[in-house]
Amino acid sequence: MSDVEILEGDLRTASTIIEWEFGDIIGHVGVRLPGGAGIAVKLLRVAQEDRDQDWLMHFDFDGNKLSGTGTVPGEAPIYTQIFKARPDVNSIVHAHAPMSIVLGLAGIPVSPVHFQSARFGGELPIFPMPSYVSEVADGDALAEALGDASGITINGHGIVTVGTSIDQACLNAIYMERTAKIQHAAMLVGFRGVSEEFQGMLLENRKKVAERGKHLGRPQTDHSDEWRYYARKIERGESWNRGFT
Repeated sequence: MSDVEILEGDLRTASTIIEWEFGDIIGHVGVRLPGGAGIAVKLLRVAQEDRDQDWLMHFDFDGNKLSGTGTVPGEAPIYTQIFKARPDVNSIVHAHAPMSIVLGLAGIPVSPVHFQSARFGGELPIFPMPSYVSEVADGDALAEALGDASGITINGHGIVTVGTSIDQACLNAIYMERTAKIQHAAMLVGFRGVSEEFQGMLLENRKKVAERGKHLGRPQTDHSDEWRYYARKIERGESWNRGFT
C-alpha cells in the first residue's frame, strides 16, 4: 500500500469518527500529500456526483482539483491557507461541534480544565466572524487568528483543529468538543473558570505522564490508543452518535 493510500485510509477513518462523535455530516478532514504534491480532503458525506463513492479528492494549494471524486470543497481556503501559515501542521479537521459553538456564542474559549484538555496548552481562540471560509482572505484571517494553537472556534459556525497527523487533528477535535461539554456542565453548577496556577499544574502533570511513558519503554506506534480504539469499533461495524450528549 502506498503512502497516499495509507493517508486516504486514515482520512476515511477520521471522517467516520468525526461524523459519529458530532452527529453531523457537514464537515471534512484533510492532510498534506507527500512531497508537497497538494492536499487530500475527505468530506464526511458521499459525493453528490456519485452516491456510491466517498467524497475524497486531491487539490493543489491554489484550490485546483488534481484528482479524486467530488468537487473541491467550498471551504478549501481553510486547508490551503493554514497549511501555508503553519509548516508544522500536516492535518486539519473542520466540523460543526455543537457545544463548542455554544461556548463560542457566549464568548467563552475552550480551555484546559481537565487532564485530557491539557493537550491544548492554553485557551483556544475564537474567530469572531461567523464565516463560511470560502475566500483566500478569510482563510488567511482564520490562520492568523489560530496562531500556534491546536484548535479554534469559528463563532456561530464550528471548529477547526490541527495536528502533525490525521490522528492528532482528529483527537484534538474530539477533546475540544468534550472539553466544551465539561465546561458547560460545570458552569451549570457554578464553575467560573480555572486559575493560571491550576492550568499550569495540569500541563506539568501531563508532561510528567508523557515522560513516564517513555521511561517505562512503552512502544511508540503509528497511532494513539484512542485512535486505535475508534478504528477497531469501525472495523467491527459498530456505530454511535453523541451529538450534544
